[in-house]
Amino acid sequence: MLYQSLLILHIISGFLALLTGAMAMSSAKGQKNHLKSGKWYVYMMYVVGLSAILMTGLKSNPFLFTVGVFTLYLTYTGQRSIFYFRLKETYITGWKDLLPISIALIVSAGMVIQPIKTMLDTGTFYVSVMGVFGLILLISALRDLSKILHSRIFKPNDKTWLIKHIGMIGGAYIATLTAFLVTNVTINPGWVVWLTPTLVGSILISKASRDWRKKLKIHS
Repeated sequence: MLYQSLLILHIISGFLALLTGAMAMSSAKGQKNHLKSGKWYVYMMYVVGLSAILMTGLKSNPFLFTVGVFTLYLTYTGQRSIFYFRLKETYITGWKDLLPISIALIVSAGMVIQPIKTMLDTGTFYVSVMGVFGLILLISALRDLSKILHSRIFKPNDKTWLIKHIGMIGGAYIATLTAFLVTNVTINPGWVVWLTPTLVGSILISKASRDWRKKLKIHS
């Protein structure tokens, strides 16, 4: 009963996340519609990630666990990035910045190690979805940790955080859309469903980042 309730919550929040995310991305940045739909998108993504993890606690599902962890971290870092972007005064990083990264490092390391151990124990080789997403998450978390450790004080008006926000929030959307398509669409070969959202989404995120770098006059 609890699992079914969480599943329904997960499905509804996932649908609303995709809807509000699309509304936020299609509306003018910084305007009322963007801010309102973006706020609801973040809320729904947290529900998606948390419900996914709770469901795997009741019934083992490595794919669902992977999506949940990935979604939560990208959503949080994307939300945190816009907080840094809007700073009005110098900010000293603390536990709110380091704790999520530390958790992501531990979890992502487990996501990478677990399938490797399974392959060694069984003597087989396979491409693990959990391992791939874990590796991506591990690299992302290491980069975030390095940035914080090398610059514990964030200054206001750092426009590069907006670019980070676009990448992280966009990445979370891609992960959720991919999970939705993998669950509901059957196409041969199956890798088409896995790779298409990432390919198209990465191109769109890259274009948006370039446009905003140009608009904000960020040179890097």
